[in-house]
Amino acid sequence: MASKYTVRINTFRRNDLLKKVVEQYATCPKIHSIQVIWSDLAAAPPPMSFFDLPNSYDQPSSYKSASASTPMIEFEIHTVDSLNNRFRPILDIATKAVFSVDDDLHIPCGLLDFTHQVWRAAPHTMVGFMPRMHGYDTLSRRFTYHDWWYVWRHGLYSMVLTKACFLHRDFLYAYAAVTKRPGLTTDMFVREPRITGRRLAPSSHGHRPRRRPRPAPSGTTPLAPENHTMRAVHDYVDAHMNCEDIAMSFLVANMSHEPAVWVRGTGVREIGSTGLSSDQQRHYRERGMCIHEFVSLFGNLPLVPATHKVDRASNFWFWR
Repeated sequence: MASKYTVRINTFRRNDLLKKVVEQYATCPKIHSIQVIWSDLAAAPPPMSFFDLPNSYDQPSSYKSASASTPMIEFEIHTVDSLNNRFRPILDIATKAVFSVDDDLHIPCGLLDFTHQVWRAAPHTMVGFMPRMHGYDTLSRRFTYHDWWYVWRHGLYSMVLTKACFLHRDFLYAYAAVTKRPGLTTDMFVREPRITGRRLAPSSHGHRPRRRPRPAPSGTTPLAPENHTMRAVHDYVDAHMNCEDIAMSFLVANMSHEPAVWVRGTGVREIGSTGLSSDQQRHYRERGMCIHEFVSLFGNLPLVPATHKVDRASNFWFWR
């Protein structure tokens, strides 16, 4: 099982993109399972017939493959609409390695396998393709968020986006602050996740048409964390509909005290719109506000700047 990993796809009302990426990941032999995070309260997940899958998926009514070399496909149906859901697992995660990805990215199997190998050498941190950097404005005395071009110019980053990154499953349980499942070890971390507390109310931003049947959930969305810090983080993410990825970067760095690892994403292709507001400056200001708030909530700035980038040795001319 150490050679395999779980892919968790975050999606919302973009079934055309979901179809493409699920069909692509279903061809990757080292993926143990594909978990689609479904937070649409007004619609059921698409049926099995929606996907054009390999012949090994011979049960039309089931997402389970008859072959051990092809991944099982599961829908994780949540009972609340929240960006936090991508880090609040309901389904069992059988592998230590989890690849968190959005539904608008096409990533070749070979690149995923290589990045998984990199993660196995650094399982205490996040390993991904999209680096970002934080900063501090001495005039306003506030933290700032810098995009890819800042990283490109300065060769410095402190985060990799969860839009496409590997991380240990324990970090998902720590983010959700759920009771660890039997047999799960967290010896590698500084802190243990705590027991959950009260139920999280549905977020006010989600549009929920009335008189429409809801799909049966695959479980119950984890309760709001009893831990004050993570409860405040969840509430902030829900209120601003942003920055769950930055929150995860804070949590991982706060627990591991290690920098993220940037892998060269040759072959990563975006197949949908970015969804980014045309007012990018406002977007960056909002992300900077998230960093400033999380520093306050965590009581420190745990992000560790890094300068390294990992690539295949065969991509350099002097290795040929």
